[in-house]
Amino acid sequence: MPDNATIWTTKAPVLEFDTIEFSHSSIETIRVVANQYDPITLLGNEYQPCYVEVQYPKIDGESQPEASFSMARPIVGDLVQRTIRTIPPFMRIKEPVKVIMSHWSDSDLTEPMFSYELDLSNEGVSMSVDSVTFKVERINIMTRGVSRIYRIDEWSGLEGV
Repeated sequence: MPDNATIWTTKAPVLEFDTIEFSHSSIETIRVVANQYDPITLLGNEYQPCYVEVQYPKIDGESQPEASFSMARPIVGDLVQRTIRTIPPFMRIKEPVKVIMSHWSDSDLTEPMFSYELDLSNEGVSMSVDSVTFKVERINIMTRGVSRIYRIDEWSGLEGV
């Protein structure tokens, strides 16, 4: 029987990988699989491969969950960054970009081992020469400063304006 040191330092024989999904009503959903060489299809959705360094949120019950990840800028990183920048600024305030970070095991591809649904933060996207870094967090809808949109059918006095 192997000792504890061997057990804790031996990699699992099952392949594990991370996926990231960006979704918003103004864009088509972008799906990325981290650190794979070929596209992967999970639950009928195709994920594009990209080098990604993922830092999952620390859930301690006291603070808001925050996470970050950096992806290689060539091809996929630039595509994600350009697509997110096409969302009008007001729409990003009104409806934040949803980011779903999931961790999968090759032994069961029907559901992820664990998953987090967070929002792209206000600082959001930063770029360097070779990488694109995304900061995601849980945004409290009750504390956001977004005013109501006035509609003509509710406020008939706005018709002449």
